[in-house]
Amino acid sequence: MRKAQSPRFICRTVVAGGPVPQNLCPEAAAMVAEQTLPARTAQALEKMSPPRQVEAVSIMVRQDNLTGDFARALLAATPASMRVDAAHGHVSHPDCVRRLGGIVQRLTALQQDAQCLRSRHDENLLLLTLAAGWARGWVRDAVIAQWLKARRPDYAAVLERLVQDADYAIVPGRRMKLAYEVAGGMVAAAHRSKGRKKGCL
Repeated sequence: MRKAQSPRFICRTVVAGGPVPQNLCPEAAAMVAEQTLPARTAQALEKMSPPRQVEAVSIMVRQDNLTGDFARALLAATPASMRVDAAHGHVSHPDCVRRLGGIVQRLTALQQDAQCLRSRHDENLLLLTLAAGWARGWVRDAVIAQWLKARRPDYAAVLERLVQDADYAIVPGRRMKLAYEVAGGMVAAAHRSKGRKKGCL
């Protein structure tokens, strides 16, 4: 007899093109026409007014997150005037709505910034690659390098630093540069702690 598999390891495949919830407005339904919404997501969206449904689905699609938890968070951030179940008293606390609404606004702004940057990413990457190649050729050409150092040493220093950074960026196994600095005392304490553990072993 085959032993039942733990639910944790059961693969739940999401099939594209599933039925769209009936209470979803046409504009919001069109955004997820090729995807299957989880039941909890559909239930949360059905409690929103059509304009709010469009706004919420747009955020979820851009975030590539159609989970029920995210939909319920957006529902909690929805003002009572944009909920169809407000007449039944199913509304969030005003302070909670205000705070969550601020988070949604910041999330939307970040999405717009990311979309703008993403649209120019490939072109900028190509231009940076070409610029690094030209700068590398100038710095490694003895005649050009000597001319730059003699006439424009400031330009020569900038180009050399640019080439060094470009070469370092493609070095395999380089250390990851953190966006913050770890306090030296914490690092030293961690090393001392590791040393004591090794000594005990």
